[in-house]
Amino acid sequence: MRKTLILCGFGLIVVALLWGWHVSQLEPLPPVNVSMPAEIAPEVEDSPKVPVVIKAPVQVYSGGRALKKKLKLPDVVTIDPTKEVIASSQVKADERPQTITTIINTETGESETFVRRDPLPWLAWDTSGEVGAYVGIKNGQQAVRLQARQGIVQVKGLHLGLIGSVDQAMSGTAVVNGTDYFVGAGIWAKW
Repeated sequence: MRKTLILCGFGLIVVALLWGWHVSQLEPLPPVNVSMPAEIAPEVEDSPKVPVVIKAPVQVYSGGRALKKKLKLPDVVTIDPTKEVIASSQVKADERPQTITTIINTETGESETFVRRDPLPWLAWDTSGEVGAYVGIKNGQQAVRLQARQGIVQVKGLHLGLIGSVDQAMSGTAVVNGTDYFVGAGIWAKW
């Protein structure tokens, strides 16, 4: 039993160190409400761009500078009269990666944007975490729960990580010295 605990502890330390290294290598998320250039989809990053003749004028949204300002595009784009908006899409937040592709019809000059929800990876680091405070009933008494959860690894839709919680009775006689706690590891699914 002791050897098993030591081996499990060593394994947890190795996973924690690898996860910590991975988190330290992540680029920060872009700021909210600021337009940033999109990353190129892996499917097209090795394909060279080629010139194509468009038989009709390209269809753009009217509004020019005011529209670009409303979309909060970078100033260098907003003030440039040669850059026009041909597509602008809003995608609902999701756990899955998404690929957004805009095409142009060379006959009509109209553009159309497609959004594809990509499959979840088979194995990936999970850097998401959450913390919460809850009020409820525990063992027939009003209680407050503080809880934290930190993901470590994701396998498709399943997340493996750590969880901890502290429960405190709000009044009356507490079950175990007023405070219960739980610290452990687990697996969960998000939907």
